[in-house]
Amino acid sequence: MNPIELVKKYLRERLKLNPDQTGFPFVTISRESGAGGHTLAREIIRQVELSTKDEWGHGWEVFDYRLCLLLAQDSELNVPLETLLREEYQSSYSQALFDILTGQSEQHKIQKRIFEVLRILAMIGRVVIVGRASNLVTRDLRSGVHLRLMAPAALRVKQMMELMDADESSAQSEMEKQDRERAQMVHDYFNRDIANPLDYDCTWNMGDVTTTFVAATTVRMIAEKARLRRPS
Repeated sequence: MNPIELVKKYLRERLKLNPDQTGFPFVTISRESGAGGHTLAREIIRQVELSTKDEWGHGWEVFDYRLCLLLAQDSELNVPLETLLREEYQSSYSQALFDILTGQSEQHKIQKRIFEVLRILAMIGRVVIVGRASNLVTRDLRSGVHLRLMAPAALRVKQMMELMDADESSAQSEMEKQDRERAQMVHDYFNRDIANPLDYDCTWNMGDVTTTFVAATTVRMIAEKARLRRPS
């Protein structure tokens, strides 16, 4: 069963899935807003599938938008797709106030389900997971390659302007909001600094290197993880 079907089964049947680790490699990408995480994810898959005929090099998938599509089908969560896509996160204080007023913690339930699904995907392997603190959720799984992308603010604002079709002020405001909320989520759930280089295998300044180069380096790291998977 491929990763998408397995996750659909999990969401549909409420199974307590804990699949055996295949040992297939996986990649997580943490990124500053506008640093090119999704572009890199696609390029990694393009290069990895050209690099080998071995089993570990084929059938890769990117999970971010696709993850949101899957979770939007979860009737228990009942969360609109656009909410998941925005990756919005309220601070601990704001969320605590909401919980007191409503008697429920919707945000915690959503985050918990996201983390559960991410671990399933990583244990199956051959996936690139963008964002969602996926490096921390999967840090005990030995087959992962964990990347952090950064870039100069001017470059990121330009990228955000193109993505949002917005003016510079709006793009910068949204960029700062996304970065702030992502950092807060990592702090609240894992008590970690999202920019801590020790939580990643590589931290890249995307203003100084090309996406093609970073992907090629990542593919070599994936190949090493795959080599370690094979019995000696």
